[in-house]
Amino acid sequence: MNLKEFFRKTKDKVLDTIFPNDIKCILCDRDIPDNNQHICEKCLKENIFNNGNRCVKCDMPIKEGNIVCDRCTQTHRSFEKCICPFIYDGKVRNAIIKLKDDKAKYLAKPFAKYIYEKLEKEDIQFDMIVPVPSHKKTIKRRGYNPAKVIADELAVLSGKPICEALIKNVLSKNQKALGFQERQTNLQNTIVLTDKNLIKGKNVLLVDDIITTCATIEVCSTLLNKANKVYACAIARTKLKD
Repeated sequence: MNLKEFFRKTKDKVLDTIFPNDIKCILCDRDIPDNNQHICEKCLKENIFNNGNRCVKCDMPIKEGNIVCDRCTQTHRSFEKCICPFIYDGKVRNAIIKLKDDKAKYLAKPFAKYIYEKLEKEDIQFDMIVPVPSHKKTIKRRGYNPAKVIADELAVLSGKPICEALIKNVLSKNQKALGFQERQTNLQNTIVLTDKNLIKGKNVLLVDDIITTCATIEVCSTLLNKANKVYACAIARTKLKD
């Protein structure tokens, strides 16, 4: 272990000690008297959960009475279904940004619990977990791949193995800086499947941190087309105009 890696791991341990996820609210850092909770009562009263009427395919909130959003109606999806417990807005958005860009890896565990609870509620059955990959330069900058640390926690909760079948070998533009149409093509030819036999005939759970336009999970699930079924999940879903 080199010196830089040592200091990174030490910092992670310190953060876990300062912000233990069973004592502080993961959205506002308020003290929580119940150690089994991860979100305080005040934050629970806000519109944070991805409940209500949602697209049966991509899990985006849609108008009452509709079953599938306009985009999923017009586009073939390579994945079976998405599961996202939160709406990507406000405090949830800030917490995910902390996880992604502020070394707050300790947030992966409680967020994964919310994902897993929803997977169980929706009766999603899967054989293995595949994290959406990050480029090695991005991992070096952040210290880790957020999708991978969430996937690791889901593996603990589910008892299912991690399979890093996808590798990102080309550094692309950051998706959040692009418009809808640019996102659809930005990742093309940047991600590869290492071995189709790893996922052949399996039910795969594809894990990301945020789902916005479905561009990333669509690229990944297309590569996983030898799987029996591909389900996708993330912490939060962005609400787009339907």
